[in-house]
Amino acid sequence: MSRWRLPPRGVFGQLVLVIALVLLGAALLAAVLGRELAVGPASGQLLRAMQAFAAVAERLERSGSRETLVTALREAGLQVRREPPAPPAGRVAPLMRALQARAAAQTGPSAPAREIRIGRGSAGDGNVAWLRLGTSEPLWVSFTDERRGEHARRFSVALLLGCALLVWVAAAWCARRLVQPLRRLARQAPAVVRGEGSEALGGRAPREVDELARAMVDAGTAMRAASDERNVMLAGISHDLRTPLTRVQFALELLPEVDPELRAGIDRDIAEIDAILSQFIAYARDGRDEAVEPVDLAEICRNVVGASDVAWELQVPDRALARGRPMALLRAVENLVVNAQRHGAPPYSLALAREQDHWRIEIGDHGPGLGRHEARRLLQPFAHGAGGGSGLGLAIAERVARQHHGELRLLPNPPRGLRAVLVVRGH
Repeated sequence: MSRWRLPPRGVFGQLVLVIALVLLGAALLAAVLGRELAVGPASGQLLRAMQAFAAVAERLERSGSRETLVTALREAGLQVRREPPAPPAGRVAPLMRALQARAAAQTGPSAPAREIRIGRGSAGDGNVAWLRLGTSEPLWVSFTDERRGEHARRFSVALLLGCALLVWVAAAWCARRLVQPLRRLARQAPAVVRGEGSEALGGRAPREVDELARAMVDAGTAMRAASDERNVMLAGISHDLRTPLTRVQFALELLPEVDPELRAGIDRDIAEIDAILSQFIAYARDGRDEAVEPVDLAEICRNVVGASDVAWELQVPDRALARGRPMALLRAVENLVVNAQRHGAPPYSLALAREQDHWRIEIGDHGPGLGRHEARRLLQPFAHGAGGGSGLGLAIAERVARQHHGELRLLPNPPRGLRAVLVVRGH
């Protein structure tokens, strides 16, 4: 199971994290500045309205009667009481605390009887701002309650959550629009690097992604052209060298008196040079142009081992059908067998087995083996080991493995030796 990482590696996760941090910062900023930018002015405006209301109510009592005033206030939907309100229940809202503080600061000789106090409502549900009028007998009138602020807070929270949801959807859409072309480009990257072209990303891809795809296609085409030019030159040189080499071999056969040991040594050298030239030509041809068709890997393994002049322990099934390039696979297995015989020591073994969606060809010997760093180095073209050779045998086998969506691994063969594991996945 994959773990959630911070920061997330995906584009969608990063967008969501950035947006969440922005929304959280906006909420904190609103909470910090809200008291100064909203609560302060609101409390001052509310205090002025309450003072003006008190002045009108007091004039109404002086021009009429106290009962008329009480009746008018109650008809207006206000709570009216003669005794002081009960102390507030629980935490007092910031607006009410600011209102009470402003009222206490503004109380003076001009309105000695007026007072604003925060207390419980008549129904006992929540706190209410009570205004004591400066009438002949004190009257307490409810002016506002906390529930209005609670409704405002709930609306603010709902608005914030709604914005977060909308932004989340927008982030998902933006990430999807960006990530999908990038994923298609990533799937096509190996073919693009090899210069095999690329499918169109479509008009919905962002301009920057489309430019990246075109740049990769151009770079892959240039690399493929340079590789083709190098391979043509390598194949041409190898082919041209074979003609004088053949003349030398014929001339050697026509010489009347040559020391047998010298002749045998020259024959071995000519055979080795010819084998090296064959490897050069095989590496230059690449094998990519060979058609993909059904191939029996078991038959290939038996043919390679059967052509060897040393004993091999062979473990292969009767048939091992796959789709691939027959000559390329034959050359890869042959190179591994020759490499084991040249650099390793008996007993030699070759095993072919099916593992899930791939075939595994394992070639083992009991020679000196290789270290991890040396094994990686010898997979590179023209990397020579202690036993000579062209330096292309393992590189060709590794490239054939990649052409068949597999890999070549050089592993220890306890207690002594080397195991070359060729993994082949059918096309």
